[in-house]
Amino acid sequence: MAVVLVCFFGNIVVAQSFDSLQNPLPAENDNSVSLVTAGPNFGGSLLAPLRYGDKLFYTVNVPTKTGKVSRIYSTAIDKNLAYPMPINPKEDQLHIAHVALNAAADRIYYTLIREPNPNKPNQSELWYRDKNYEGGWGAAVKLPAHINKQGCSSQQPSVGFDFNLKKEILFYSSNRPDGKGGFDIWYCTVERDGSFGEPLNLVMNSTADEVTPFFFSQKQMLFFSSNFYGSKGGFDIYQTLKNDHGLWSELEGLEQVNSKFDELYFTYHQQSQTSYFCSTRPNANCNNEPLGCADFSIFSVKMGGHLVVNILNERDSSALSGCNIELEDLYTGRFETTVTQSEANTLLLPIYPDKKYRLIVSKMGYYPVFIELQTAASNCFQTLTQRVMLRPMR
Repeated sequence: MAVVLVCFFGNIVVAQSFDSLQNPLPAENDNSVSLVTAGPNFGGSLLAPLRYGDKLFYTVNVPTKTGKVSRIYSTAIDKNLAYPMPINPKEDQLHIAHVALNAAADRIYYTLIREPNPNKPNQSELWYRDKNYEGGWGAAVKLPAHINKQGCSSQQPSVGFDFNLKKEILFYSSNRPDGKGGFDIWYCTVERDGSFGEPLNLVMNSTADEVTPFFFSQKQMLFFSSNFYGSKGGFDIYQTLKNDHGLWSELEGLEQVNSKFDELYFTYHQQSQTSYFCSTRPNANCNNEPLGCADFSIFSVKMGGHLVVNILNERDSSALSGCNIELEDLYTGRFETTVTQSEANTLLLPIYPDKKYRLIVSKMGYYPVFIELQTAASNCFQTLTQRVMLRPMR
């Protein structure tokens, strides 16, 4: 019997199996979204990408004699072979998904679910394994009952280091009843003695579903998906920044990746400056444009921040379209973006951290405007807004 497990409604996501990754990384400073293509597969969704070093980990759906079972695979970025993780269970009734590694990569967290009685709902649990002296993974350890609350699903772990608390933090998604409704993002400390603190409810949770958290320690940024905050369609990805006082910034949607389709499982690989996420948007594997795909695929993007340029007529502050826009990198002299005769007066341009730019806006019959901008070194995904007033020559 085939098993279909859906991540954000209480069960684990399964994903299609594939044998190779082809061109998983976009070109340097290319901000376009690219499909992480796959070889032969068994159908279903491709989910939960996590890159560590030169390997990409993901959840796949593997056929068995009686149906399918979810497993974790890894693929080297520059190779064409996929390998099952040694932590995969041997029992066909036990499913595994959603790996997360701590900073030292000596502990791996994941989600487990056992096929339940048909009359009972699926309930996922969080487990971990520590590296042993031989370099392999040690015995499986189930997280305590105050994390894996009985009768509820706990899943999709992400672990990072909180600079304010000076402790490791575990984020996860759960539908436990003491939340705000649906699935919420919860987090707890990982103490030095190995114990786990009491879980806390993320302040941005809503009455809808918040799922698939990812904490980027270096910038103290949390990413997650929600279907509540005026999304473009279904689940969108949001980011929030934790400041030195332990307070979270206002939520901001990731405009470069969100679409009218579902987006989940955002992760970021700092060394390659590459983001990975899953979406049901139409792609080479599915061209159902009106409704999107039935299954999720993995995408990658070299994602920096973005510059919102709003162009107005200085005389009456009316919207001014048909302009020419150039964004020059002053460190390299290269024009990163060039737009001629823009259709709209508001444009979204990709930018990158720790850069100095010159924005040039011009239009026939108006004096050109030159503006220099400096992006922050500390925020890979910042949003800058620049209003440009063009003065008519007559």
